[in-house]
Amino acid sequence: MKKAKRLDHVQASLTLAITAKAAAMKSEGIDIISFGAGEPDFDTPAPVVEAAKNALDHGLTRYTAVAGMPALRAEIAAWYGREFGVETAPDQVIVGIGGKQVIYNAIMSIIDAGDMVLIPSPYWLSYPAMVHLAGGEVAFIETREEEKFLMTPNMLEEAIVKHAPKLLILNSPSNPTGQCYTESDLRALADVLRRHPDVNILWDNIYAHLTYGGFRHVELAKVAPDLCPRLVTTGGFSKSFAMTGWRLGFAIADPERIRMMTTIQSHSTSNAVSFAQAGALAALKLDRAVLENMRKAFENRRNIILEEISKIDGVSCAAPMGAFYVLLNCKKYCNIERGLHWIQGDVDLAKYILEEGHVATVPGSAFGAPGYLRLSFALDEEGIRKGIQRIADALATLNA
Repeated sequence: MKKAKRLDHVQASLTLAITAKAAAMKSEGIDIISFGAGEPDFDTPAPVVEAAKNALDHGLTRYTAVAGMPALRAEIAAWYGREFGVETAPDQVIVGIGGKQVIYNAIMSIIDAGDMVLIPSPYWLSYPAMVHLAGGEVAFIETREEEKFLMTPNMLEEAIVKHAPKLLILNSPSNPTGQCYTESDLRALADVLRRHPDVNILWDNIYAHLTYGGFRHVELAKVAPDLCPRLVTTGGFSKSFAMTGWRLGFAIADPERIRMMTTIQSHSTSNAVSFAQAGALAALKLDRAVLENMRKAFENRRNIILEEISKIDGVSCAAPMGAFYVLLNCKKYCNIERGLHWIQGDVDLAKYILEEGHVATVPGSAFGAPGYLRLSFALDEEGIRKGIQRIADALATLNA
């Protein structure tokens, strides 16, 4: 069977692969604790569910406008302006089937075959896959743990000069590191980007409302409004609103960019699900306390997982400022042979921890971070404590 060459650089998601293996072990009756997929364990807020039910009851089951229902686009524009202080019009908004689709639409609207895209590493594993599917090429900007995995202005300047990219992808708060760019960080990066007007920017802020330790998310469009003509901001409802299965994302950009993305979407999926959009409209009108309660729960879990990790010999992680992940430095355990266990890298280590400790993690290699494991703390406190103890016990066996 013929395979398209565009798939040569694209592999199935390791995150989903680990999740699937853990699920298979669970089906066999094995008690598995999963730090794998990035999915909130909270129920979707009741007003959102009720709004979708009501929409179904009233026959909202037909096609909507490709770019989203006008009322939802208007509400997203108003909400974005309230939340981040960036005045936004409805024609600057597109609604898609999840954050992934709007990111893919944006990349497809910018990148031609052979165009270069800059991606700081570690990175969300779907970014390079999407670039390759669009026919582009990727240059990774290697960041360092001692600098909290944040790209510096010098790194960006050097990469732009070397690769002449058409696009830069930035994610804050970050998956997989949980790190965030501060206002001063973004101002410095914006100064570099002003010197290179041919570089477009994709700014993924899907975890913007999940920040900790007193840190508040800073929006690039607010810090550098002059970059907005070449900026695409993407977000969604999955994380902060606990709506992963609803598959709703949005992008905010110049109206002409939105028209381009709408054209692409019109030939792939058409509109997002009609009654799910009704739910999203209700989500944007939720009492802020609903979202804050979830954020506080995540912050408490973040503190617990950091406390438990600190008890494990030979591992470390930078405390996340946002999202719900820690990137665990396990390099000490990535080149070990003990009895029947031969571990040569983080993929082997993740398999060992799953098979021996019955804990699912994701190899850092999937995110351009070999020697690390990504752990999501989107699970209850008891599960976090129990799971980290199992990891500690499994690693202790390798030390023996």
